[in-house]
Amino acid sequence: MELLAGLLTSVLGLAGAPGLAIDRIATDFLRGQIVRADSLEVRVDNAPNYQILLGNVDRIRVAGRGVYVLDFLRIDQIDLETDPISIDPNALQSGQIVLRRPLQAAARVVLKSEDVNMALRSPTIQSSFKSLSIDITGTNKNPEILDLVNPEVTFLEGDRLRLSASLQSQPTAIKPKPTKLNVSVNAELKTIGGTKLQIVNPRIELEGTPVPDKIANAFAQGLNKVLDLRQLESKGIFARVLKLELTEGKMQVIGFAKMDSIPTQ
Repeated sequence: MELLAGLLTSVLGLAGAPGLAIDRIATDFLRGQIVRADSLEVRVDNAPNYQILLGNVDRIRVAGRGVYVLDFLRIDQIDLETDPISIDPNALQSGQIVLRRPLQAAARVVLKSEDVNMALRSPTIQSSFKSLSIDITGTNKNPEILDLVNPEVTFLEGDRLRLSASLQSQPTAIKPKPTKLNVSVNAELKTIGGTKLQIVNPRIELEGTPVPDKIANAFAQGLNKVLDLRQLESKGIFARVLKLELTEGKMQVIGFAKMDSIPTQ
């Protein structure tokens, strides 16, 4: 949303510029905010042109392919389209964005398994997989401190995904030699009410041996708490998933977001 706010400031600061110039400058602005992109185009629909002087824009459309929002995260495809936008032009002169109507946008995002795995292998993400407290038994009594090593995600047909990794124990005085346990999860990914992504019917194997359903379901319940879009509402962002589709090697998400105001930094 910070990128979209900056884009709005850039667009509404171009009052009087011809449409093609606005499109080009808006595209250049967005390129300056990301790492790189194979292709990126911004289209600002604004007719008649003078309405931009009043803080109004009919629609902003963004189409990107091979977009690196971070140096380790590639988005294969992203398409975004806003509803009509209305901003107080007087507030804009003082560097503030005051919405006269809620800012609403729909987006379509496509991720490839290979790009997700490239991100998982990055040092930035790998560091978050160290010293995890994991209860393998499902009793919540004796969690172990483990490192998650070599994680890999594969998107499958039928809205399923496979997660595989190794759980490596950290050396202690009692167990100075680390041990490694290979784990894989095969599950269905669904949306619940448009606000939750949930792992359903998980099948978990440790070293090729299926774990009891009780443990698999406890694992899924813990992960599902993280995949709740309602957590964004505390930041004033109301997000909904309209469509989620997993096919071989790809995941497509179509969603909608609304903001009543843009938070001040």
